[in-house]
Amino acid sequence: MDPTTLQLWSVIGTWVAGIGTVGAVVTSLWFALHQNMIKLKVSAGHRILVTPGSKETPDYCSIRVVNVGLRPAKITHVGWEVGRWRNKKYMLQTFGYPGFDDVPKTLHEGEEASFMIPFLYSGGGEDWLVRFPKYIVGDDSPKLIKTLKVTVHTSVGQRFKRKVEQNLIDKIEESYKANNEMQPTQKERA
Repeated sequence: MDPTTLQLWSVIGTWVAGIGTVGAVVTSLWFALHQNMIKLKVSAGHRILVTPGSKETPDYCSIRVVNVGLRPAKITHVGWEVGRWRNKKYMLQTFGYPGFDDVPKTLHEGEEASFMIPFLYSGGGEDWLVRFPKYIVGDDSPKLIKTLKVTVHTSVGQRFKRKVEQNLIDKIEESYKANNEMQPTQKERA
């Protein structure tokens, strides 16, 4: 090989080594930043609780949170978000039903929490399935129910938001229609 060809291969080798070094640095930074983040898998839907020896099969709103990351996660709040853009509403959900998880709840790697809300649990007023759709819709259109999302907040300020399952949206819409069919919203009255 002549000296010019050797020099060209030397320059190409330097460039390839430089690109490899930059790639290694970017990859290690990405792993360092993402390894320290909390990773949760969140879902919310309608569930029927089947208990051996019981003839009753009550309906529940089930919110399931699984820690799929390496870092422990402390769940401080679970709530709801409904609407789009500027017209969003935010609601926090309270729990405390016997036999189910409550907030705050710490989840280590691979652990899960099941937050359950009985549809027909009267706590000194209307059942959850009657009250909740009224809060969602308020003075707006019942179409707002289709935008419902569940939100999970952690102690480090991270928020996880997921659209609820269609089976829960169907139950909420069905309840709203059954309990508010005769009452027009303020917008419809105007």
